[in-house]
Amino acid sequence: MISAAKITIEPDEMMFREDSFQNQGIKFTRKKMAKNEILFSQGEQANGFYIVESGSIRSYRSSGSGEKQHTFKIYHPGTWVGIRDAAIGGKFLHHAIALVESTVLFVEEEELRRLLHSDLEFQNSVFRRVTTEAVESENKIYSLGTRQVHAKLSEFLLQIFKSQGEDEELPFTREIMASMIGVTTETLVRALADFKSRGWVEIDKRKISIKNEEALLRLLD
Repeated sequence: MISAAKITIEPDEMMFREDSFQNQGIKFTRKKMAKNEILFSQGEQANGFYIVESGSIRSYRSSGSGEKQHTFKIYHPGTWVGIRDAAIGGKFLHHAIALVESTVLFVEEEELRRLLHSDLEFQNSVFRRVTTEAVESENKIYSLGTRQVHAKLSEFLLQIFKSQGEDEELPFTREIMASMIGVTTETLVRALADFKSRGWVEIDKRKISIKNEEALLRLLD
């Protein structure tokens, strides 16, 4: 079903004013997804992009054998998935899967092209989003290559809770978290236990709360 309506986004996405979708009548298709349902696969033609309306989407790549997965990012409500690949008219460079029951809004390539050619605000928003993702990727490469595990974990927790909230239940497993910061699951579990013993975080199953932000920040110095 094709619809045109207002889409609410998080303020730090800096994508659009809330009334912009109404004024422009942007067309999209709403898709409900079950947990672990594939949104798109690596190598698939990027015929548009997605906006997460509810739930969480994980992007990742698999090893050649398919035994290992490296998680790139967790997308929360308000974030845009696949905009870079769709904007350049290429193929998706990673897989995307629903971590929980989710709803996404799909904007087709034709609609994307119309917006890129007719709406300066949209052009600037896409530029900012793609640039931000490039900076995040560069910082992640630096972190994986130079930081010790405690600093990697600290950086990850601070980033995830900045976007999701400090008391939210994380919609992914320890294995996925470990793949995101480039360590083994066993190493991650030990680091989390150390953080907990020091009183820096509180852990209850998948819920992790930051109790001493200053201590975590000091690890990044």
